[in-house]
Amino acid sequence: MTRLEPLKLGPSFRRKIWGSTDLAPLFGKSAEPVGEAWYTHEQNAVVEGPLAGRAIGGLLSEYGSRLMGAGSRTNGGFAENAPYFPILVKLLFPAQPLSVQVHPDDAYALAHENGPGKTEMWHVLAAQPDARIALGLVEDLSPDDLARAARAGEIERYLRWVPVCAGQTVLVPPGTLHALGPGVSICEIQQNSDVTYRLYDFGRLDADGRPRPLHIDRAARAADARLRPSPTAAECIADGGCRIERLAQCRYFAGERLSWEAGFAYRPDAERVHVLLVTKGKGTLNRAPFAPGDCFLIPAEAAPFEVEGCGRAVRAFVP
Repeated sequence: MTRLEPLKLGPSFRRKIWGSTDLAPLFGKSAEPVGEAWYTHEQNAVVEGPLAGRAIGGLLSEYGSRLMGAGSRTNGGFAENAPYFPILVKLLFPAQPLSVQVHPDDAYALAHENGPGKTEMWHVLAAQPDARIALGLVEDLSPDDLARAARAGEIERYLRWVPVCAGQTVLVPPGTLHALGPGVSICEIQQNSDVTYRLYDFGRLDADGRPRPLHIDRAARAADARLRPSPTAAECIADGGCRIERLAQCRYFAGERLSWEAGFAYRPDAERVHVLLVTKGKGTLNRAPFAPGDCFLIPAEAAPFEVEGCGRAVRAFVP
């Protein structure tokens, strides 16, 4: 039986009304506005090697714990009838503010959406000097008052805008009212869920000249106006041939930043799969070339391998 080796994944670019044509620092210019690049959805595919063309969902079915690890689990046990990768790793490129939104927790999402909620983290890869993120409210509002403010278009004056810079990370618990501002490039790690309730969309119209749907009542009920997370700096946890810094961690995922100036031996974890998204540098990983924007799935059963060159990457896994 051939042992699984690191798998290079291709991004899935997604057009968004708030997206940018400038995909720096990982890609070049785009002909159309791109809001997100997804890497670990079940439909994302391997782009090189003997498994090229195979989607993650099919690999989960075929390889199971060989890929995911002895301690692997699906996203909280929600995916019982189909393979379900537990975390979604993606990039965001906002040229306009995202909608003011909230994600429900697991209990609310199970009751109303028949699936998991969404905890997420944002790691800032690049930021203009005036870049900001809305994180919670400047004062507590009841669900009824929150809904009224959204309908009246007054919610903007309650938003708590926080300046951010490259290298910072924000862990966004479910229930947090939030909005990404323009001028940032973000690496997001999240529960593999796309449940989003829009509370306010800044009066924006879609390509057909119509307002995008809002979910004010559900957003107001799912929101916790007391939540006001703040950006944090990376914490060094190992500094050898490869420097490892903790970005954020919760029960659903852990995010780390890896930096290296020379070659080193990468040791996979038999208990869990790793996702490695390169954000800087160039070289080879297990003899496969890497550059910014390349992403690798490191199977749990993979043997140790060499990383050559210099670079930086965000690593994600389920703790």
